[in-house]
Amino acid sequence: MADIQTFQRIRDLRDREKQKTQKLYQEAVNHFEKHAEELYECLKKKETAEKRFEQEMKYHTVRADAIVRHQRYIQGLQETIDHLQPVVQKARINMQQKQAKLSQAHMEVKKFEKIVEHKRDEQWHLMKSEENKQMDELSMQQYLNFQNR
Repeated sequence: MADIQTFQRIRDLRDREKQKTQKLYQEAVNHFEKHAEELYECLKKKETAEKRFEQEMKYHTVRADAIVRHQRYIQGLQETIDHLQPVVQKARINMQQKQAKLSQAHMEVKKFEKIVEHKRDEQWHLMKSEENKQMDELSMQQYLNFQNR
């Protein structure tokens, strides 16, 4: 049967793997946040530009070249948005996969922590049992020595 140190080494190995996985997960989160913020900013710019243009058309006369400029600007933003949406989705999926791996690594570490804890308890009970046997034997010898006097 494997001793505690073997399980502790395995637990330490799993813990290092978990830390690496956690670092990869954090990088995936940062990557997702970066692209999600870019997408949010583009959507916000598009919404603001559309509102501003509607206000401009509502209260002022607008020249045809301004309408064309506005349409090009909105079209450029839409192209950026269309490009960023799949990037954000891929980043989200990657982040979720890394999170699943991190959860699995965490469970592995916990499993070996439980095994180590169980082995320590087992060893402690075995030691206590041996100690009690020795005490019983010593008591018996003292009693017999006392009886023989």
